[in-house]
Amino acid sequence: MPLEALESRRLYAQIADQVATLIATGEYRPGDQLPSERDLAEQLRVSRPTVREAMIALEVRGLIDIRVGVGMFVRPRGARPGRRTALPRHTALEVIQARVLIEPQVAALAAETITDRDLTSLNKHLEALKVAFDRGQWSAADDRAIHETVARATGNQLLADLIEELFNDRDSAVALKFDEHLGQMPHVREHSFDDHRKVVEALERRDPDAARAAMHDHLAYVQSEMLAGWSGDAT
Repeated sequence: MPLEALESRRLYAQIADQVATLIATGEYRPGDQLPSERDLAEQLRVSRPTVREAMIALEVRGLIDIRVGVGMFVRPRGARPGRRTALPRHTALEVIQARVLIEPQVAALAAETITDRDLTSLNKHLEALKVAFDRGQWSAADDRAIHETVARATGNQLLADLIEELFNDRDSAVALKFDEHLGQMPHVREHSFDDHRKVVEALERRDPDAARAAMHDHLAYVQSEMLAGWSGDAT
């Protein structure tokens, strides 16, 4: 596959542009299956998560379809929207890395200051997550609301603004598509719901250590799933 040397700008953006060019020039034709994440990563000498973010950027641009557990396929020309989607300021992996570092301590602080009103709000959104889970879906809005409610419960406006900004970054089209693919995996939905329940239960007990541990375990799990392959590669 004729790939070029990579420049200093974001690797995933370069990979996305190179593959888009190969599609535009007919190197990959409509219906063709792209090489696996593993093969692309080996050819480009980059990590599989970097390749994954590049492929998601292409999917958002309407150039390919990612079929979880199957592979990545070039879309028919008539099915492409013909527009270029702006790439996010930060990658999904950068956002989750920051959240793993920050949110456990935010949860610990919230356990010391949380109000009954905050807990009522958390349980409302937790129940909405359960309803979505029972339907085989995932509610990104209620997921976000839980994390932002925890941050606001600290009484620290800077922390609340920081968590809100991390979620604003996650709400780019590319990041939302990333989350959509994670949500297509039943084991991820189930684990994530249980994780949120444990966070809320720790906060109800006003237990900072348990809240910190529950939030860390949740975000570390999400990070591990982001790093795992989903395009049909063997592990």
